[in-house]
Amino acid sequence: MFDKHFGFSTLPFRKDIPPLALFPSRGHRELVAKLTQAIPRAEIICVTGDIGAGKSTAIRAAQQSLSAALYRFIYIPNPGMAARDLYHELLRELGVQPPWSTTSARRQLRDTFLALREDGRTPVVVLDEAHKLPPAVLDELRMLTNFNMDSTPVFALVLAGHPDLSRLLSRRGNEALAQRIGCRFHLTGMDWDEMKSYVAHHLKLAGVTRPVFTEDALRLLFQHSQGIPRRVNSLALQALEVAYLQEKELVDISILELVTADAS
Repeated sequence: MFDKHFGFSTLPFRKDIPPLALFPSRGHRELVAKLTQAIPRAEIICVTGDIGAGKSTAIRAAQQSLSAALYRFIYIPNPGMAARDLYHELLRELGVQPPWSTTSARRQLRDTFLALREDGRTPVVVLDEAHKLPPAVLDELRMLTNFNMDSTPVFALVLAGHPDLSRLLSRRGNEALAQRIGCRFHLTGMDWDEMKSYVAHHLKLAGVTRPVFTEDALRLLFQHSQGIPRRVNSLALQALEVAYLQEKELVDISILELVTADAS
């Protein structure tokens, strides 16, 4: 690997950065603030953004900022399943043996949520890739969130997905669920200045404070990544590998042109 070549103490642009060490872009800060305000109110929250924009990262940061003694997070990474299977997955995550039928599973999940809330813990259901939710499951979520005719919000629901999620929720038949959404946020990519700081931040976390990318290389990186963190990470890592193979101390624009040509 290129670690020793550039003097890194650890791999830069990693996925497993602790929440407190994450780069605080404006969009990231705003989303975390929205989540930490809406979750205690047990609201339905809709979070959209392009692939790799940092939705899951912000949700993880919000979770870390909330007391585990007061909130019980249940994360479902790919909820494109039948309603009964979703209920069964949620119940198993909560340590409850699920009943067979959908109706019984829904009732059991409601009772489990109520028991948690009465015990002083707010359940927080995070459905990632929510743009894949089938219409039948969206209708089940409407019924599940309708506790005591809306008078008692019992759990927070975070629906996270691609921009298609907003269009899905606006379709006829989903109005009742969409009207219950208390918080909406669309996460965009970083701007130019933020991306430059983001790259410097990751290099510093890896133990290097000197410039590693030339200005022209960073410009091309921004152009092709559009400031989306996952794209920045992928292209930057590829560029570092090429620079190492070419025995270069700096990642210049010729390296970025090579990497982005392969990625396009």
